[in-house]
Amino acid sequence: MRLAVIADIHSNLEALDCVLGQIDQEGVDAILNLGDLVGYNASPNECLELLQSRNVWSLAGNHDLALFDPERAQHFNIIAYQALMWCREQVRPEFLEYLQGLPLLKEQPGVFLACHGTPGSPDTYIAYHFQGKRVLKHLLHQPKLRVCFFGHTHRRALWYRDIRGTVAVRRISPDKMRLSLNEHYLINPGSVGQPRDGNPEAAYAIFDDQEFSIQFKSAPYDIRGAQRRILAAGLPPFLAERLAQGA
Repeated sequence: MRLAVIADIHSNLEALDCVLGQIDQEGVDAILNLGDLVGYNASPNECLELLQSRNVWSLAGNHDLALFDPERAQHFNIIAYQALMWCREQVRPEFLEYLQGLPLLKEQPGVFLACHGTPGSPDTYIAYHFQGKRVLKHLLHQPKLRVCFFGHTHRRALWYRDIRGTVAVRRISPDKMRLSLNEHYLINPGSVGQPRDGNPEAAYAIFDDQEFSIQFKSAPYDIRGAQRRILAAGLPPFLAERLAQGA
């Protein structure tokens, strides 16, 4: 299987449209979306319509779940909270039904496990060593399962656990990266709609289970167009500013 992996679209139509256009040239068998379809940006309905028109495996992220759970949204920072409250007023009923039906996990037996934050919670991050170590230990109990895809941090990452039990982060390369069948991996493709790793381009990744490889890619998109939508919607200007910074 050749799989395109995307995450954290966050209602950014310009970024999503560009990424899907690039993915169409990749010859993939499927697209896996790791959640947070809504929030932050100004095109939730357009993004949801575009995703539903494609054969995409989508998961629920914490922002998607917070549309239906105001208490969960209370834990967001003020700007994220304001954006989500705006989104709740915008999303059409048929898309609310679609979001409510999204699963928290996706497993392709013997190939991969996918989640938004961690397999145990869409709200939990994998950002520090102890967090990566905990999730990689979970993979050890899954026969033949070597890869877990996750999102939520908006940053590309490739964690590994080798046969000695050492857990570390591998440096991201723009080239295709070969993986080892003797190791377990946590892979974050980065964010489509709001990257936070210093690169403002929309991020995604291509996974090949036959080659057992991952390639991190990005797509330049119309950032100014996305910014204009944010400002026209009356959302906090900071949400527009950060798109150009990739932060």
